[in-house]
Amino acid sequence: MISNLNEFFSDLITASHILHYNNVVDGYGHISARNPDNASTFFMSRSMAPGLVASPSDLVEYYIENAEPVKPDAPKGFLERHIHSELMRRYPTVNSVIHSHAPDTIPFGVTDIPMRPCSSLAGFLGASDDDDPGSVNQSSIGLLTYFEYQ
Repeated sequence: MISNLNEFFSDLITASHILHYNNVVDGYGHISARNPDNASTFFMSRSMAPGLVASPSDLVEYYIENAEPVKPDAPKGFLERHIHSELMRRYPTVNSVIHSHAPDTIPFGVTDIPMRPCSSLAGFLGASDDDDPGSVNQSSIGLLTYFEYQ
């Protein structure tokens, strides 16, 4: 157990800055992290751009069970906190979630057309299984990417 959360908060703030600096997230993207002292809660920034998160007062603690703030008077948070809480609730070994509004991937979320590699730079997508157009064969991928559609 971590008795002092200052290092944890510092790491979460730094992660937010790194993701923003490297354009992994846009001005509305964010990262969350499970509370190391209480596995039933997580922290993420209040509703602000990731590059502006500056101190622990910019972080809000939420219940994983329902994505509600632990403190009723907490600053306004992102609506997407429900995505973070649901992933952490469903997968107890997940300790961090990143949510982004990457314009390059949005079209694939609103069509029935599966992503397929079309150049050597797209090899990380793997090969689609012709029997299951929504699947991706992970055998040729070094990094496992998990998608679940309900």
